[in-house]
Amino acid sequence: MFLGYVPAPLIAVQAKVDVRHPQSAQGYQRVPVQGRIGKVATYYERGGLMSNPLMLNIRDSDMHALRVDAVGPGKHSFKAAVRDKSNWVGSGMLTFPRDLSLWMYDGQHRQAGLALLLQRHSEIFANFPVPVAITLGLSRTAEAREFYELNTNAVAVQTDLAWTLLASLAAEDPSLRDTLVDRERDWLIKGEEIVSELERKDGPWHGRFLPVNTRKRMSDGTLVRRAQFVRSLRPVLEFPLLKRANATDIAEIVNAHWLGIAQVLPDAFVEPAGFVLQKGTGINTFHTLLPHVIEIIRSRCQRLTDPQAHAEVLRGLKDLSGYAVVGGSQIQTSGAEFWRVGSAASTFSGNAGKRRIRALVQEVLPTPEEAAIILKISGRASRAQHPAPTAVKRALRSDAVRAFPR
Repeated sequence: MFLGYVPAPLIAVQAKVDVRHPQSAQGYQRVPVQGRIGKVATYYERGGLMSNPLMLNIRDSDMHALRVDAVGPGKHSFKAAVRDKSNWVGSGMLTFPRDLSLWMYDGQHRQAGLALLLQRHSEIFANFPVPVAITLGLSRTAEAREFYELNTNAVAVQTDLAWTLLASLAAEDPSLRDTLVDRERDWLIKGEEIVSELERKDGPWHGRFLPVNTRKRMSDGTLVRRAQFVRSLRPVLEFPLLKRANATDIAEIVNAHWLGIAQVLPDAFVEPAGFVLQKGTGINTFHTLLPHVIEIIRSRCQRLTDPQAHAEVLRGLKDLSGYAVVGGSQIQTSGAEFWRVGSAASTFSGNAGKRRIRALVQEVLPTPEEAAIILKISGRASRAQHPAPTAVKRALRSDAVRAFPR
């Protein structure tokens, strides 16, 4: 194996990918994803290095066209190492024809991204050094085995760690934040900031997020991974009213929302590990419906950061009921018991289950139209239907909330 650098044009022209063809059952590589190729090219354009080497192989059938010369102090022991099949470390030079195939078993999207980059900026990137690792003499089968090992033994970075790292980098690098905006992924950064805000507040989420790079323990009191919570916030972060709001203001609203839920279903927050309310089922349900709750609170001209306002909208949760199997018998549960682990809410799994439980919760919530009718009776319809900009700003203003019992 040789480790070194080659100019980008050589990679663009001579690197080949042995893509598997369904009809002939030949090849072993995946079909490249066009969207990833464009992202790679843009990353290089913005100064990215991608220092991990491309993995290339000169196959055993092509070794006759290859010349290997050792150079430097260790060149005399090179031939002996080849003859005895022993280990040797030193410097050398590979010489091969311009039409020799360099079979790539890792890095095809980077190779295609470099080819696209040369089309855009041929002069600027003509001498761009690409790190490579070139194995010599592997058969096609051995090459495919290396591909298999690289792609099955590699473990992806834990999402929590990756997103936390991304947020900290974006805070210091405006160009990275711009890249995330371009890719419509900036909600990840704001979501991470919201989680950090919620960790510092008195409320249902203080001490409930599993710290990054740690394993869950039975007695640590944590309920959900950061990344899972951030992902559940996406409907909130893409809600037009909040899309340009800062993380601090959104965290105030989210905290008030959960404080409101705690007022309606207090039993579920005494020992929250025994309920799914603050786990995947609950957070996905209530964050998806939070924009609906916000619209109702706005129609009532109440503050979005007032837990009581959220509790008033969510009071129908006491009446939400469903069936669960306990001790072999089917029983009806309602209120906090609906959300107990193993009870009715636990039966809603998969995407279809998520949609169904959201529909059930939404049925017990008032509609904005119903709220407008109530306000019209009280003589406040004009403000409710057309809240002034100052009213919206006032609704987003921070509010002191009661300390949440822990």
